[in-house]
Amino acid sequence: MKFPHFLTTPTGGVTRASAPAAEGQTVPTDAGSILSIALDVGAELLRAGGEIHRVEDTVTRICRAYGAEAVEVFAITSLITAEVRMPDGSFATRNRRVPTAYNHLARLESLNALSRTICKSPISAAEVEARLEDIRLYRPVPEWLCYLGGMLATGGFAVFFGGSILDGLAAAAIALFLTLFARLRPLRINSMVKSLISSFAAGVLSVLCVELGFGEHVDKIIIGTIMLEIPGLSFGNALRDLLCGDTLAGTMRLIQAILQTLMIALGYMAALTLFNRLIGGGV
Repeated sequence: MKFPHFLTTPTGGVTRASAPAAEGQTVPTDAGSILSIALDVGAELLRAGGEIHRVEDTVTRICRAYGAEAVEVFAITSLITAEVRMPDGSFATRNRRVPTAYNHLARLESLNALSRTICKSPISAAEVEARLEDIRLYRPVPEWLCYLGGMLATGGFAVFFGGSILDGLAAAAIALFLTLFARLRPLRINSMVKSLISSFAAGVLSVLCVELGFGEHVDKIIIGTIMLEIPGLSFGNALRDLLCGDTLAGTMRLIQAILQTLMIALGYMAALTLFNRLIGGGV
């Protein structure tokens, strides 16, 4: 799959071919512009699920590459605060709010490649913004492959844990709905509420599949669908931050992962309780 103006890095990321600043575009030397460039890259890293120490290290390295004498950076899961001081004594302080974040490994790799390019040879602010926009628009895999992957994984788990082929097909069909719902990014819904709604809907659909004869075991279908929603990567990122010494950010991410897990469990429990009351007996 080709992507214009980018080269593939040895680790699989993408970056534009290195080129000097265009005519009329100069490399910034003032503290404010340098810090804005660094925070633009740092905010995208944080938004794509980058660990805290990587964000702080990237901002620091980019500022130093542009000539900063001293750099102080503090980041948590939704905020970056940084200050730079230049050799001439001028300084600047900036805060960057990152309200939403998600895990996007391909984008992380591309941003890492961009930061290495900047550190090797600083470029203009306009060029950095152009490359960031290219990274935001870059899609490493086609959209349909995300849906297919979710369906195969969910159906496979349902069968792996003792379900029948019919249970696997039912779980795969529900996974299509879950993947569609999860990718509705313009939908302004709190992430916890979103997890609650999707898990409740998955529980309802799991029971309906069995009641309508499209599945055989409710528990096996639920096991398959719940594997698609468990925040395993978020939990791993939280532990990674804790082990790296970023206690505050790691604790915040850990609490968020635990709360999301509770919302998922509550959604499935509400769906099963509802059907138990409606049809009686157990499901």
